[in-house]
Amino acid sequence: MLDHIIKFMTLGSVVVGVITIYTALHTNNRRLGADIYLRYCDRVSDLRRALPITAFVELGAAEPRQITPEERRTVHEIIYSIFELYELMLHGFLPPAIWRIREPDIERLLSLSIFRAELAALQGRFDTHPRFRSWLEQTSQKRT
Repeated sequence: MLDHIIKFMTLGSVVVGVITIYTALHTNNRRLGADIYLRYCDRVSDLRRALPITAFVELGAAEPRQITPEERRTVHEIIYSIFELYELMLHGFLPPAIWRIREPDIERLLSLSIFRAELAALQGRFDTHPRFRSWLEQTSQKRT
């Protein structure tokens, strides 16, 4: 009888240990995903602050305003940061639920004429990333 009790307690300890490890890993993954998301959001926000306010104001002009080389570099950095964040989401490092929090804002940002012009200039750069290119095309269709 004592042998059965010890086996049952051992099995119970193993089950509790497995549940604890699973919970810790799940919690750690969520925290890691949130940390990645927040760092990339901070990075994009810092880059956006480097652009003049006129970059975000659409005056109904079909042509984007002329931008400086530094502004162009900043826009490219923002686009590449969005690309990296998207790829992290695709590969499971960022939960899709977290991505969906910011996706409408990212789409709105990419719809600005300054970003549309630079995305057109970078068009061939994402040919080796068909899912990202497809997502860009879907977001541009939403905007039109």
